[in-house]
Amino acid sequence: MVEILTQTCIGCGRCVADCFPRNLFLSDGKAHVKRVCMECGHCFAVCPTGAVRISGYPEDGVMELKDAPAADGEALLALIKSRRSIRRYQDRPVPDEVIARVLEAGRFTPTGGNRQDVRYVVVRAALPRLRELVWESLERLLESEDWSEGPRRRYRATLRLMARAHRADPANDGLFFSAPALLLVLSSAPLDGALAASTVELMAHAQGLGALFSGFIHTALAASGEACALLDIDPAQLCACLLLGYPDVTYRRTVPRKSTQVRWL
Repeated sequence: MVEILTQTCIGCGRCVADCFPRNLFLSDGKAHVKRVCMECGHCFAVCPTGAVRISGYPEDGVMELKDAPAADGEALLALIKSRRSIRRYQDRPVPDEVIARVLEAGRFTPTGGNRQDVRYVVVRAALPRLRELVWESLERLLESEDWSEGPRRRYRATLRLMARAHRADPANDGLFFSAPALLLVLSSAPLDGALAASTVELMAHAQGLGALFSGFIHTALAASGEACALLDIDPAQLCACLLLGYPDVTYRRTVPRKSTQVRWL
């Protein structure tokens, strides 16, 4: 709930002007709250004297923007262009603090209606068993009618070859690529989860990690009741699966892309 510290409020009206639900008003030279709101935090961010508090929200990630590093558009674009989908990983664990830093970027990614309902599962100790269950599930899917038609059909032959190679040699893993961690992104709103996953993946790259969005792991995991039970997740809320680890490959340049498709009206 939003609270105005009246002893600190100077009545400038900035919070009132920036509150799009019109939940704030000025009276007797002070800002006041009409009702319970969506707690978007605009009033908190715009107040020049820090007179706004939002109960139930830790302020450990809050920074004064005057003290923040200057944003460099060219550097950000270079970071976006330089990221690659990584399928070669070092045999090296990712420290907890590095993953926590990556997830901090997800924490501050916008969500619809300020739901903030995105959740994460970091799979490391359970990864060996999960690999077995996901491979078993994928092999079942490859024999199902759902994979005999439509867009999945074109992957079927390739995945069957991958599965055959994995059965012959479990170290030949064309799904998990010996990555030391798997990150699951969950949300009741698919777009919220997708936005957070994208931000997390970019932050992972900035932290020197490699990541891979795996639709195959996502599909096979969601279809395995045993795998979902192992991780205690609702498959209907699974938005993305990202392999994480330190890359065992160095890329020398960015890659070409098709021209942007845009209409100016």
